[in-house]
Amino acid sequence: MSESAANAISDVGALLRPASIAVVGASANPDSPGHDYVRCLVEFGFSGPVYPVHRRESEILGLTAYADLDAIPGDIEFVISCIPSGGVLELLDSCARKGVRTVQLFTGRFSETGREEDAELEREVLRRAQAANLRLLGPNCMGLHDPGWGISFRPDLPRRTGPVGFLSQSGNNTTEVLIHSDVRGIGYRAAVSYGNALDLDAADLLTFMAGDGETRAIGAYIEGVRAGRRFLDALGGAARSKPVIVFKGGRTGAGARSAVSHTSALAGSNEVWQGALRQTGAIEVHSQDELIDLFVAFTLLGEAPSGDRVGAVGGGGGRAVQAADACTEEGLEVPPLSEDIRSQIRERAPDLWDWIGNPVDQSILAGSGAGVSGAAVLEMMAESPDFDLLIANVGEDWVLGRPDSGRRLMHIVERFAEIGVRCRKPVAYVIGPADSPDEARWRAVEGARTLLIDAGLAVFPTVERAAWALGRYVRWHRSHA
Repeated sequence: MSESAANAISDVGALLRPASIAVVGASANPDSPGHDYVRCLVEFGFSGPVYPVHRRESEILGLTAYADLDAIPGDIEFVISCIPSGGVLELLDSCARKGVRTVQLFTGRFSETGREEDAELEREVLRRAQAANLRLLGPNCMGLHDPGWGISFRPDLPRRTGPVGFLSQSGNNTTEVLIHSDVRGIGYRAAVSYGNALDLDAADLLTFMAGDGETRAIGAYIEGVRAGRRFLDALGGAARSKPVIVFKGGRTGAGARSAVSHTSALAGSNEVWQGALRQTGAIEVHSQDELIDLFVAFTLLGEAPSGDRVGAVGGGGGRAVQAADACTEEGLEVPPLSEDIRSQIRERAPDLWDWIGNPVDQSILAGSGAGVSGAAVLEMMAESPDFDLLIANVGEDWVLGRPDSGRRLMHIVERFAEIGVRCRKPVAYVIGPADSPDEARWRAVEGARTLLIDAGLAVFPTVERAAWALGRYVRWHRSHA
């Protein structure tokens, strides 16, 4: 590892795991960012000293508040700034006197405004920080979500920990990804909103996450970069060892204009970005849904697949056809059922053995009174050397139209989950959204989905999204074998 890469890992490691934190601009007002940061440190269980800084308050959320940094008796490693931009230079001088290592600037209204005086202030902030040997995160960023270390920026964010590292120029994007991936069972080593990237940037964060033993998959939402070659080197280095999934913002002219006013990012040509991502081996996605689907694939599907042969079970005839089309279009093979599996089916259901195919049409089994179920065929596929990947369609819409539907649905999901927990092959589960006005139906689907998520299984809302994710999962593992 180069000296610069080692330094980046050391710097960002200190940022992600500080021993003490001061919140400058802390507030007793619950509808303020200065309150949220302090509350998060308390409620997420940060174990080190927390110092709220407010000129008039003596206590905030049960913690002693201080008029300024100089009044704090202990050491401070990390400062979160929630004050207006006009006070940042003075704050940096105070940080230098206290020996602070890193300053996160939630503070905005710098170069992203497009005004020259604000851009000049941002440049002076960087000069002042560099002269004091301070590292900066931001400005104009939400900062760090690291539930394992007891740090976050919103009290309602998930507490689930896990192996995903996520870096994002957008704070709201970070919030949305965290919330919507949590309900899919995704936990985070760290998620970092880094805003204008005046100092610590995407290259630093990528280098750190690539070298971090707790991080297995990396996601990035990027609007633009300042040092293109340095970024590509870091991206390529990370992508050689771990799946790196990049969601590029500002791909269109309108998006690029929005990126400038959002984080002062120069978005660059979409064609250049696509070529660069292909060159580095990173995986490009075009939406939060695709980003989260790949987080699910790379952290919950388990061991690397031995090939690309898919066995699919469940759902009616239409969903079986959809599964075959979706898998084939993603470059996966959908082979016929093996003779061994047909022989097992013939023993249990002599009238069906030559009718059932892959994907398995559940309606054939359900309507025949046969002594073989979709779960039984899934188990046969799990044990067969002729399949490398499996798709388990829950088929909730058909089940919920039958008598005693809630119990039936839960029984199917329990059987599928038992197989998935034991199976050493990747299994993708498909269960649709619980978007019914009927409360009983909604609760049944949510209960089934929760059972699968709590079992640590990979769940997708459609068979097309499952096949899309499986295709990229297989190709990445094939290229890194």
